[in-house]
Amino acid sequence: MNRRGFLRTAAISAGAFVFGRTQSAIAAAPKKIVKLSKFPVGSAQKFVAANGAPAYLFRTKAGVFAYSAICTHQGCTVEYLKAGKKLVCPCHLGSFDPFKSGRVVSGEPERPLDKISVSIKSDWIVQP
Repeated sequence: MNRRGFLRTAAISAGAFVFGRTQSAIAAAPKKIVKLSKFPVGSAQKFVAANGAPAYLFRTKAGVFAYSAICTHQGCTVEYLKAGKKLVCPCHLGSFDPFKSGRVVSGEPERPLDKISVSIKSDWIVQP
């Protein structure tokens, strides 16, 4: 390998290393969802998860938790009915209990909603 080839390879390798580390640092930053002070106990809110899918965030005295808003039956988007405290699918009226691990309460879904990892960092509810 001549000097020019060596320098080119070294420059490309260094650039790939630096770019890869920058991308890793960006990917590692948690996604801020809402300020904790603006989301009181008893609240529920729809948000967009880090993967771009709709989701619901809840806060109770015990903490915060979230579920995918994609029905596990046929992929329709569920809606939260505050009066019944259930997530309901408009396609086949399947319902889920977000306060009991997203389990199926009624309808055709055979498994609970997918859980989404959330936590509290400083005064923010975040998705890692």
